[in-house]
Amino acid sequence: MIPHAPKARDELQDDELEFAYEKTKNVKWHHRLLLNRPSKVVLLGLLLAIAAPLLIYRYLFFVSIDLPPSDGFSVGSCLVARSSRIRCGLGNVTSEECHPQCCYDLNSNMCFHRFPSRFSYVMDRKWSENVIMNPRIATVPFASQSSITRVRLSMDEISKTHLSLTFYNAVEADLEGQRLEDKEYSYTVASPELNVIVSSTQGIIFNTLRGPLIASQNIWEMTFQLTNETMFGLGELPLEEGVTKVIYNHEGGMSTIPLIFAKWNGSYHGLLFDASTPTEISIRSEKLIVVRSITTFGLKFHLFVGPKPVDIMKDVMKFMGSTKQLRYWMLGAHVCGDYRGMTVQAAVTTLRTFITQTNNQRVPYDSHCGITPIIFDSECTERTRITQVNGGMTLIRNARKKVVPHVSPYIFYEEIIPDISEDNETSITRTTNNLCFDVQDYKDLMLHKPQSMKVYHGLARNQSVVYPTYQNISERVMKALWVFNNGFEGAILEDTWPLDESEKQVDQMQQHFPYFNQNFETVFERTPLWNASLPDNTTYFYSHNQYPNRFADAMQLVRGEIATYSSSQWFNLNVAINRQNIPTSWTSLRRELIAAALGGASGHWLWSSPICGDTEGFDSAIHASLCIKWYMAGSYMPLIKIHTKGVNRDPLSFTGNPRNLVINSLNVRQSLLPYFFTVLQDGPLLRPMFFQYPEVEELEEIQTQFSVGDDLLIVPNLQPSQSHVHVTMPPGSWYELWSGFRIIGNESETVTMETTEADFLTLVRGGSIIPLQRDVRLTAEETRLNSQYSITIALHCETVNTTLMTTTAPDYETTIEKLSRDKVAESQDKNNKTSEMETRCEASGHLYMSPNMTLAFKADNEKLTITAVGEDYAVFCTNGPRVWANLIREVYVYGLDEDSNNLDNDRRVTANINLCTLQNQKNIVFNFIT
Repeated sequence: MIPHAPKARDELQDDELEFAYEKTKNVKWHHRLLLNRPSKVVLLGLLLAIAAPLLIYRYLFFVSIDLPPSDGFSVGSCLVARSSRIRCGLGNVTSEECHPQCCYDLNSNMCFHRFPSRFSYVMDRKWSENVIMNPRIATVPFASQSSITRVRLSMDEISKTHLSLTFYNAVEADLEGQRLEDKEYSYTVASPELNVIVSSTQGIIFNTLRGPLIASQNIWEMTFQLTNETMFGLGELPLEEGVTKVIYNHEGGMSTIPLIFAKWNGSYHGLLFDASTPTEISIRSEKLIVVRSITTFGLKFHLFVGPKPVDIMKDVMKFMGSTKQLRYWMLGAHVCGDYRGMTVQAAVTTLRTFITQTNNQRVPYDSHCGITPIIFDSECTERTRITQVNGGMTLIRNARKKVVPHVSPYIFYEEIIPDISEDNETSITRTTNNLCFDVQDYKDLMLHKPQSMKVYHGLARNQSVVYPTYQNISERVMKALWVFNNGFEGAILEDTWPLDESEKQVDQMQQHFPYFNQNFETVFERTPLWNASLPDNTTYFYSHNQYPNRFADAMQLVRGEIATYSSSQWFNLNVAINRQNIPTSWTSLRRELIAAALGGASGHWLWSSPICGDTEGFDSAIHASLCIKWYMAGSYMPLIKIHTKGVNRDPLSFTGNPRNLVINSLNVRQSLLPYFFTVLQDGPLLRPMFFQYPEVEELEEIQTQFSVGDDLLIVPNLQPSQSHVHVTMPPGSWYELWSGFRIIGNESETVTMETTEADFLTLVRGGSIIPLQRDVRLTAEETRLNSQYSITIALHCETVNTTLMTTTAPDYETTIEKLSRDKVAESQDKNNKTSEMETRCEASGHLYMSPNMTLAFKADNEKLTITAVGEDYAVFCTNGPRVWANLIREVYVYGLDEDSNNLDNDRRVTANINLCTLQNQKNIVFNFIT
């Protein structure tokens, strides 16, 4: 074999590189793309950019067949996030049942509105009050009813800060709103497709957002937005997504007016729902408000521009015509026992024993309901009830308490029995012959059966009842109905929605109303039959909400102007709120505080909630801790009611330390009544934090502390076995009310304070003066007259720089000399000034006594100055007309330096100040630092 010489290594490498290069030239394009790292990144990004929207569209949205409308108006998109969808019609229906102008989601089986909605109204010209608007769609998504064809919008400029909007059926009314030159809002009404926007200085405060406006027989629907920030109201603090409320007086319903406070751009505006028919209000995502009302007339809203919550409250009260009905005794505790099942004698004996024991135990209260609730009764054969009521009234008056019975609006009525004789003639036989109020003689004033002149019968407290409508009722009729003594000072009106426990046929309601759900079923369940007839043959439920107001007005015919409390009302700020059927639980305590605070902010300043609840199932052993805290919190309510049902929950129902604590809480309230009475002349007593401090964002949603007037702050225990409470500090300086201990914390900072079963943290604002009457007597009026004052001064102190000039001018100098000296002084200013630090303190307050007498207090670091504002000195100086004490016995001062204190945290000084000297001198000056 001939050997061959191998190629050199370099040549072999060159051949391999050449072959590799040739192979690379043959790589396909998609291999290049997939093997190139930057290209892979770009490709992946493109795929995600295409796939992600498709996936989101598929799983978050669904578009039904999206044909453009034939009318040439907006198409409306189904591309609406699931969280923002508004049910179109009933919502959860099959695709076949979904209106063709709605969208349908196959995944959730939900029928929902487009955005913008095709269910709107259009006009053929620029909007004005008399322009008729027509529906875009001839039928509505509720049972495919026909749309109301003639709708108008009225914008009534009631005041410069109050605008009303009424969307109404033009066939039923012809409204024309007034116009003002000077106003703090503006509005635009878009055409041809309706959209309403209202603006004020803070921006847009009302916007229909081109959402649905549906108008048909017994169903109107619309949506709007007040803000996308924070809202409060309708019993919720804050008002959040998912909340649904129904405006229709019923057991467990809202006690206050349906008012929403909305925050936007640091300011507040309000919206009041003016709906007398059943109306459902739902809060959706992005604070969208959906309103559905069982009405044929339309929808009306009142818009208040604020810009502070207190401004909204004042506008609401002005609009509703609030009048003051507060009597001083109303601030004292009201007690009501349970004497059911007792004989007259046993009930009288039990009440007499209660009065004696409360006197011995020094339990302060001002009014009592008597032996038994007053329920009108047509039968008078058995006079037991009348005897019980009158006997109880006599005992209470003899004990120098006010008589405030509990009264229900219905009448116990025994069914009449038809007798059919042998010749088929019908006669009427009554179960008794002695009638004190013959319903048949007044049947024209009664609620009737549906489409009938027969009297409607309901069920209350397991007895058959009938319902006077109290519509245009005369004094003669009311006095015929009232068979009891007239010696009472007030009345607590119960079950005023009114109560009807008879069984209702839900199927009939569902068939009659195009929109009906569980919410409406709940409100109709324990009220008179919705289609009962009024004497004028109109359907009852349209005016149902006005029933409690008519009953309250009728009670005034019995006794004249008396203190009236009602468990429900409609746009009526002239009755005190009496909360009813409240369960005994920690949750109820928290909700009652919130309800009272929001009620006060809405204009219902006089508000009572039953201490420890008023339902069955109370156990003084199990609920002792809760009840103690409820007494303590209730002591800061505007009004306080202790209502027994089944098991007593008055102070005597407790023993040992719990009894001492609940009695002490009533004493604390009694001592604070001068301050409470003064606050309630100009504003609500219990206030939510957003109302009192609207400028402090960190405080607005707090549910665990409340302002009591301008100067006190309470932080209640709202959980069992709670050993600490957390205070989010409001602006200014704060002290513990009873010890003067200074709370150290900056504005909006959270401070933790220890608490025990016997504690209830109450803070007083630095800069305020609180008049107290610590020597508590058995009633509020007796305490006011005979208890000497204790003045608490909580100083607000600031340290300031003071500058002292060392250069002094001669007594006499020419103009030239003065100018020369000023120039020299200016050039040597830094050398000729010395700085010193000085602490300056101040505080002020007042005590309202009568419309023509208020005591004004002012204090600094050393002295208290008292001035009389008004001329009615008789209220505290003249025997006979005098109702107030006139001596100050002690002064407590908080905020002084430690060297000036004679107690741990404060200075206490005994005084002997006779306020009657103000008749002869301008003011009284008392030096507490000598």
